[in-house]
Amino acid sequence: MGNIIPSHSPPPLSHLNPYFHYLVPAIAHEVFINHRGKNTKQSVASLVYRTLHNRGFKVFLDESCLRAGQYIPQAITYAIFSASVHVVILSPNHAQSEWCLDELFLTIQTGAPIVPVFWKIRPSEVRMEDKNGVYAKAFREQKRDGKFNSRTLEKWKATLRRVSLLKSFIVDG
Repeated sequence: MGNIIPSHSPPPLSHLNPYFHYLVPAIAHEVFINHRGKNTKQSVASLVYRTLHNRGFKVFLDESCLRAGQYIPQAITYAIFSASVHVVILSPNHAQSEWCLDELFLTIQTGAPIVPVFWKIRPSEVRMEDKNGVYAKAFREQKRDGKFNSRTLEKWKATLRRVSLLKSFIVDG
């Protein structure tokens, strides 16, 4: 009786879909930069990117690495899980972005080393020790707006607390 399981493995997804290369980045990245583009992309995030890139590292910074037509959530998730190291730039508006908080949560899930950079904000404010600080206010607004359930908000708070306790760099300007 013949073998009912084919002796060959199925073709890779790239052979099944000619546009596969648009779905995920072409290369795995060594460093992923999590940042709030609105207030860091043209300053500290691009500086970190250029510095590491010029030293030969494969660095993922969304605008520099995404191609037209790529499915952004899948490309970013791939970049997060392929990175060996994550640089997290925490800025005053970081907690206002669902994307940033979700990326940060995924970053923790990878188990890879994380290098936090606190840009114009202190770790204690990210931990929400100051109830009038910008992170505490952002979470109060998110809770009030009802866009996210309490489980999601608590997950993000725990992630921020964890990252805020890591050895980090504090940059005031």
